[in-house]
Amino acid sequence: MSPLFTPIRIALLVALVAAFAAGLALVPAGTMLPVHWGVGGEADGFLPREWALLMPLLMVLFVWAIFFVVARVAKPSDAAAGRHPAGVVITALIGLALVIEAVTVLIGIGVAVSMVQVLGLALGVLLVVLGNAMPKSQPNSFAGIRLPTTLGDAANWQATHRLTGLLCIIAGLVLIVSAALLPPSVLIWWLLGCVFAPVLIGVVYSLAYARRQRA
Repeated sequence: MSPLFTPIRIALLVALVAAFAAGLALVPAGTMLPVHWGVGGEADGFLPREWALLMPLLMVLFVWAIFFVVARVAKPSDAAAGRHPAGVVITALIGLALVIEAVTVLIGIGVAVSMVQVLGLALGVLLVVLGNAMPKSQPNSFAGIRLPTTLGDAANWQATHRLTGLLCIIAGLVLIVSAALLPPSVLIWWLLGCVFAPVLIGVVYSLAYARRQRA
């Protein structure tokens, strides 16, 4: 497993804490901020300022704790195999949390910004980054499409992650364009499809690959 604290992650964490502090200073006390959006793209869940601003930080801490525990209990060989994809996931999620925090602050001070569209752009970039990292991964228990078919066959793992990585890149580019052009009520469906479709196709491909190998 890669070190949890790297220069880019430290910089992102500092920026995230700074955005949180800016939110407390700029958003009036007692303000209810959106934290959930429905299928129509409209905010339908709200929390007090403090909790809404704290949520991205808690998300990072939760993910960080998971990877920390896994790194402690994993076999050294398994940790080494998962080092690169796990590092990419951690860094990308901190970046995503920073985006959510910054947009939440903007909404709180009255700036007209669509969280759904911003998330579409951010997730599109995230998919492109993950898509580039997936083909470089090796069978591991941390990150990737972890199925008996992929974990039990290095060739299956590599073929599945090459395909899934390519699909993630395509889906990410489609999502970026969609976020720039589509209204939130339509974009949210594209967002869900672009996030889940590459993984589902990858799972089906891995199972089909294993069946072909057995035949």
